[in-house]
Amino acid sequence: MAIHSLENSSETEEVSQVLLDRFLKPYKSNCRYLKQAQFHYLDSKVKAMSDSKLERNWIFKGDFTIPESCYIDDTGHFNSVEFNICYNQLFYIMMAYLIERQMLVAMSDWDLDTFKRRQLSDFLITHFSSKFRQPINSDSFQGELSIDRCSARRELILLKTSCAFSDQNGSAEGEVTIAVLNKQLER
Repeated sequence: MAIHSLENSSETEEVSQVLLDRFLKPYKSNCRYLKQAQFHYLDSKVKAMSDSKLERNWIFKGDFTIPESCYIDDTGHFNSVEFNICYNQLFYIMMAYLIERQMLVAMSDWDLDTFKRRQLSDFLITHFSSKFRQPINSDSFQGELSIDRCSARRELILLKTSCAFSDQNGSAEGEVTIAVLNKQLER
């Protein structure tokens, strides 16, 4: 698990509501669980780096609430379906933030319009695992997401990520690999 403590984080930036609204728009209104997100540099010195190791020095944190499940009667706790939905929402916001700032080397030729067009069709989960340690209250909890490794070859970008969700009493963590189809499309 590659999630890092934010206690030593030297820089934090709030993700704009405009970005949240634009890239959570594909979700039905009762299924927009991510309420706010922050970008954290784990070490401000890494901003000057230009190689692919830079991704390991970021973490995204989000605040979530699930007032009512979008698919089932109340289970009384955060479950695996909601884990996946929350992961997806934080991942999409992370990608939008990184693309907007040209921070992800493998996607440096993308802009937000390209990402928006390809957000649903070209991002595929190829591996997903989650572990639940203690039940999480779905009314209010936090999530963290980091990129552990990014590699690009031909028309494919692979992103290995780690995530964790928690509240005061419970926690869950996971690892997700995303394949991004990166073939050139006509604009």
